[in-house]
Amino acid sequence: MPAVSDFAINDGAATPVAVTFHPESIRDGNATFRDDRAGVTALMPRIIVGLSLASPNRPSNRVVFRVNYPVKRTVDGIDTLGYTLRSETTFILPDGATAADRANLLAFHVNALSNAEVAGVVKDVLPIYGA
Repeated sequence: MPAVSDFAINDGAATPVAVTFHPESIRDGNATFRDDRAGVTALMPRIIVGLSLASPNRPSNRVVFRVNYPVKRTVDGIDTLGYTLRSETTFILPDGATAADRANLLAFHVNALSNAEVAGVVKDVLPIYGA
């Protein structure tokens, strides 16, 4: 079982900056990490990783990955929450799936999100058109 610890990932800036996420809480199968740079709790981006193991009633494991990205708005010199961008990915992993199958699923997911056309749907809010 992995131990909870800080991790750093790059942001989406033209010149990427490594952002460190620190453990915030672990409960009910969810580990929450936050980026403390904003200094105000409501404005701290969070990454949540959850795991729900297979059971006799559900023969698949579920991994849920969420990102909450709050954006500040300054009103009369006071920083407040303007809005929050959110994403959620759910991996449904049949209990009999091999490590290689799970690795392929993860690679396809990560690499598809790195594809320019797929990423453009998120970054530029542009649909993919048919051939």
